[in-house]
Amino acid sequence: MDSSLADFTGEALIIPALQSRDMVGVIAELSAAFGNCAGNWNVSELNRLAHERESQMSTAMDFGAAFPHVRSFVCPHLQFALGRAPEPIEWGRPGSLRIEFVFLNAIPADDTGGYLKLVSAMARLGRHPALREQLRWAAGTAEILKVLARIPIRK
Repeated sequence: MDSSLADFTGEALIIPALQSRDMVGVIAELSAAFGNCAGNWNVSELNRLAHERESQMSTAMDFGAAFPHVRSFVCPHLQFALGRAPEPIEWGRPGSLRIEFVFLNAIPADDTGGYLKLVSAMARLGRHPALREQLRWAAGTAEILKVLARIPIRK
């Protein structure tokens, strides 16, 4: 059986209504979510590295999603946190792209290809507006996970 996006996240890693209204706050909020799930996550280092990487080049896409990521030994396994903004927010400097969904990807330093398959599945959101609508209107964490379970990760 093929895996799906839902296999790389969990209820503790999904924030259906982000409180933060800027990139710095959203990354901090999503980084903190990793501390709520199983594993040995160094939340402060994950947060620092995600900000550092995002400051080098924005991961915001024109279809309303951003994909900040950390590739480091601070990440014990491939996983992501997902946050949904109640209203679109500017991702980065004023005038930047506006986003509704943020996928904070945590990638082990020795990951050789799993992340590329994961990001390829996430990119389907750009090609399938219906998937974005389903994520936008999902009532809560459980429904968001059901939508993510319908997005396969190709082998």
